[in-house]
Amino acid sequence: MAEAISTEVVIIGAGVIGLSIAERLAKHHEVILLEANEKFGQETSSRNSEVIHSGIYYPPDSRKTALCLRGRKLLYDFCAQAKVPYRKCGKLLVGTASDQTAYIEKLAAHCQILEVPFERYSKKTIQEKEPNLEVGEGLFFPESGIVDSHQLMAALERRAIQAGAQLAYRHSLTQIACEGNDWVVQWETAEGKGTARAGRVINAAGLAAARWSNQALGTTKYSHRFCRGKYFHLKSNYRNKFSHLVYPVPEKDGLGVHVTLDLSGDVRLGPDVEWCGNSSFEERSQWYECDWEKSRGSFLKAAQRLCPQLRAEDLTPGLIGIRPKLFLNGEPRPDFLIENHDGYIHCLGIESPGLTAALAIAEQVGEI
Repeated sequence: MAEAISTEVVIIGAGVIGLSIAERLAKHHEVILLEANEKFGQETSSRNSEVIHSGIYYPPDSRKTALCLRGRKLLYDFCAQAKVPYRKCGKLLVGTASDQTAYIEKLAAHCQILEVPFERYSKKTIQEKEPNLEVGEGLFFPESGIVDSHQLMAALERRAIQAGAQLAYRHSLTQIACEGNDWVVQWETAEGKGTARAGRVINAAGLAAARWSNQALGTTKYSHRFCRGKYFHLKSNYRNKFSHLVYPVPEKDGLGVHVTLDLSGDVRLGPDVEWCGNSSFEERSQWYECDWEKSRGSFLKAAQRLCPQLRAEDLTPGLIGIRPKLFLNGEPRPDFLIENHDGYIHCLGIESPGLTAALAIAEQVGEI
């Protein structure tokens, strides 16, 4: 095997988390970023709703809350500076049944504790703001928005490279091991194998992150179990028919099928939540296979609680994204996990609101 490359930091994974960390650390450290795919953001980071979240759904003392609130500010500032397209369109959280008023009241009190800006909207006000909705009262969150995630990642990649980071695509990780005071990372490419020796390894490998932490740390305590979420697009006659993101009261394991927008005004519905079952990570290609016609009915039923006029022919198949749900020793751990093990730093359970929190996660890793 060729002689090992020496560097200060090796980062695993070029999704939005790995790129954010590389962009931050490359200003002061030698950084190599390894990515198995041919370009950035080919998994979770390119398969989501591109929403900039307000940070309202999680416990006040959770890492998700802290990093989402901090990350939202950093993200808007970064997008403005780097000229990444975004829009602060705001979000409506609406009741679709009479028994949901208690949840709306509870969420309003929670937002007051978090000091997240919001307004109470009556049914009449919501109807005036969004004529296509037929719902009850709700809350309006002005700080929510949408971002072009591809251009965000491209800007992070460009700045990381300008700061001196080496980005190595098509480099498949094969081993992480501790040797003395260093961490040794091995990979393979189409041309052969390689090795790097570093004082710090940062695991931002997304769906594969828990597997690599178990291997690197010689444990079995970490696991990701996977949920998939499907999205449908509304046909072009609905373009620019909505001005805000629209969310129902959340459901178990997710936020419910909601209305999201992109920067061109096109409308998406989703995601739903479906556990991926017993298929292994190596069999993950199956997770992206779907009987879209079978799913259309359940999506339509959920969407009609918001927009009763929708018809089956208005929905066209969209994308499927995967969420890594973190478990520790078999028990669910519904928060981000960022830990330092003698220079091996991992970011586990990074699902929503990971895109919003990305720059704050990078900031926290930088502090570590």
